[in-house]
Amino acid sequence: MKFKSRKDWWLSSIVWITMIFAIGSGLYALIEKTPNILDFIITFTLSVILPIFILWMWLTTFYFIDENNLIIKFGPFKKNIPLDTIKSVNKTTNPLSSPALSLKRLEVVYGYYNSVLISPIDRDEFIKILYLRCKNIEIN
Repeated sequence: MKFKSRKDWWLSSIVWITMIFAIGSGLYALIEKTPNILDFIITFTLSVILPIFILWMWLTTFYFIDENNLIIKFGPFKKNIPLDTIKSVNKTTNPLSSPALSLKRLEVVYGYYNSVLISPIDRDEFIKILYLRCKNIEIN
C-alpha cells in the first residue's frame, strides 16, 4: 500500500519561494554579466540544478508497505526496512532532518538502534497497516 507524504503549507511556502528566488537570482546573475566558466558552473548549479533536485525530492516522497518491507522513497533515495525488524511506531513532531515533509510525523524504530522519521498523510491508517503486518510492533 502506498502512502504519500503529508506536506505542511508553511514548509511548502518556504520551499517554493526559495526555489523561485534561487532560479531568478541565478538567471539574473547570468544575464547581467558574462561570467567565466567557473562562475557559470557554480551559479548554474546553485540556481538551477539544486532547486530541481529539491523539487524532485518534494514531489516524489512516499512510503510503501509491501508484504515484507517498508519502502521509503525520497527523490533519488530509497530505503528498505524489513517489517520483521520494526520494533515500534510513535507519533512525534521531532524537527530533525528526515524523509518527512511535515512535522506531523511517525518515528519508526527498527533493528537495534535505528529509527527514521516519516510523515504519511494518514498516520492512523499507516499505523494500522503496520500493526497488522508486523509481528512484534509496539504502538505508542
